[in-house]
Amino acid sequence: MPSAKKTTKTSAPKLDLAEIEVLLEDNRPSDALKKLTAARTKNASAWFLTGEAQRQLGSFEDALKSYAKALGVAEEAETRMDVLLAMAACYRTLGHSSAAYELAEDALKMAQELEYDEFIVRAMQEMGMALRAWGRLEEALDLLDAVLSAYTQQKDYAGMSFICWAKGGIFRLQGHFEEGIAQFKKAITLAKKAGDDISVAYGHCGLAGISRICGKIDDCVKNYRLAEKIFRKSEDLFGKAYTNCGMANGLRQQGKYDVALRHYNVADKLYSAINDTVDLGFVKWGRADILKRKNKMAAALKDLEEAKALFDNSDETRGQILTKLSLAQVLYAMGRTEEAEELYDAGVKQARAEGLHTYLESYT
Repeated sequence: MPSAKKTTKTSAPKLDLAEIEVLLEDNRPSDALKKLTAARTKNASAWFLTGEAQRQLGSFEDALKSYAKALGVAEEAETRMDVLLAMAACYRTLGHSSAAYELAEDALKMAQELEYDEFIVRAMQEMGMALRAWGRLEEALDLLDAVLSAYTQQKDYAGMSFICWAKGGIFRLQGHFEEGIAQFKKAITLAKKAGDDISVAYGHCGLAGISRICGKIDDCVKNYRLAEKIFRKSEDLFGKAYTNCGMANGLRQQGKYDVALRHYNVADKLYSAINDTVDLGFVKWGRADILKRKNKMAAALKDLEEAKALFDNSDETRGQILTKLSLAQVLYAMGRTEEAEELYDAGVKQARAEGLHTYLESYT
């Protein structure tokens, strides 16, 4: 009779949260997520880091679920504030600026009660970023300038780089192109000083985008290529999608429509994979512009109607305006003059009410 074999249960690997933080700092979210997933039980810090790994991978909705679990069990004030600010960043990226602002404001109130200066600065930063995405640009600048002052005192080069990048985007929306270009260049220099390659890549994306709007198309494409080289070696799906969409915009303005369409299609797949519906709207808007120029009005109309639905479900004012104007042009070409006039007037009225100059970007 064979002897009975002993069966041993394999215990779940012990979580080393410090090791996971290092993996995330090194932009290795997949490795971090594997270790976190292998753990059978998670505390608030582990759920927070799970969300951080998912956010780095561009899985914003999954990240929000993990952050919600962290918030449900978090007892320490620091962890709760970390989670609130991370959730705010996710909601902002997904185009829900008002929700992002409220979460960041909750974190600010908590930080002020505790007199916790680091979190006060971080909360102000996230509130400023939410206002920026919301189109409340002067309010955003005031907050971000205060944050920049704090980072400068601390010699926090990564923080300074991020704020310069954010300010560059505001100046772009205000039509202050030279100031914006200077901010993006400063952001790249500071990111290099901080040794943060991903921030360098986003700096190049910002510089590329503003260069396109003011007609410096060769600079636009060159900077997107520099960003693409960095993102290619990373796991940042959002960065890859962002670069493909931007590159497509630049190539479209160069008249290289077929190559641009290929980049739009890649961006479409990547944004769809991470369920970033707002940026997906910009892909559809840009692709529709090419289809319009190729006289494929029915296909352009389909993309624009889909873009409009995506933007209408968000706080992305610029996207809403651009889509109304493009839809008006396509509808007019299709003989639907009354609808076209109505949409065009609504787009210009909305832009003026929001203090945006987007309606003047028809040449792009």
